Amino acid sequence: MRTLFLLFVLSYIFSSCKPAAILVNPVPIQLEWIVGIWKDKDKEFYEKWVKVSATEYTGIAYDLDQGFANVHEYMRIFQSGSTDWYLEAKVKENNFAPVLFKWNPDPVIELKFVNEKHDFPQVVMYHREAFDVMTGSIANLKGDQVVHTDYMRFATK
Repeated sequence: MRTLFLLFVLSYIFSSCKPAAILVNPVPIQLEWIVGIWKDKDKEFYEKWVKVSATEYTGIAYDLDQGFANVHEYMRIFQSGSTDWYLEAKVKENNFAPVLFKWNPDPVIELKFVNEKHDFPQVVMYHREAFDVMTGSIANLKGDQVVHTDYMRFATK
């Protein structure tokens, strides 16, 4: 009887132990919300995003400090293959040379792109706080070097 009870307890323990599930975002990438002009809430700095097609969005980051648009970055979010999405960033400080970041689904951050081989940033994130508020962030992989920019929607087109 004791052996039968022990077998029952052990089988219950082993049957209830399942491998840990990998946390992924089951929802496909959502990009429509980023379309429009976003203004840094503290500066004359803007990002403008346009939908080119169902698989491509382009963006430009610029300031208006001197009365004209001074471009800092060209961006493109696009699908390559059937499921992979990328952010291509061409930054002025890098002579507008393209750097690719791969979309990394995240349950909290809608748009999180990672390039482990890039010096800095290695992670680029856009998080929608509300319809007209988003946070853009760049960081290293450890997350101990993070730069946040709070944006307000300036225009929808």
